[in-house]
Amino acid sequence: MPVEDTFRVVLIDDDPDLRKLVKLTLEFTAGWAVTTAAGGTEGIEEVRKAKPDVAVVDIMMPEMDGYEVCRRLKEDPQTADIPVVFLTARKELDRSRMDEVGAAGVVVKPFEPDQLAGELRALCQGENA
Repeated sequence: MPVEDTFRVVLIDDDPDLRKLVKLTLEFTAGWAVTTAAGGTEGIEEVRKAKPDVAVVDIMMPEMDGYEVCRRLKEDPQTADIPVVFLTARKELDRSRMDEVGAAGVVVKPFEPDQLAGELRALCQGENA
């Protein structure tokens, strides 16, 4: 967890409305700095550039799914220590695959916007505990 107050997030999701909602929610309710990306390749590059405190990744994306994004981030020494939290509408989750790629946890859509920051922080702290 960062010592400073500004928590940095990279959100990778192919849904522009959801990107906007999450960005506004985290910026205005928690004061976090949020960068967004519309797909896996763009998102991986953004995580490398931004060095966020957490990467929030949709599982179901057309170009590259969230599992592959997470796997690539965890295999890269530049990004391996950054927690990856999945954000998904799936009710049935492949927990073994999540563990295999090194995800810190999951937030299921729909989520309570005013509780999202707390959920993300708790998942990141759990990974670093």
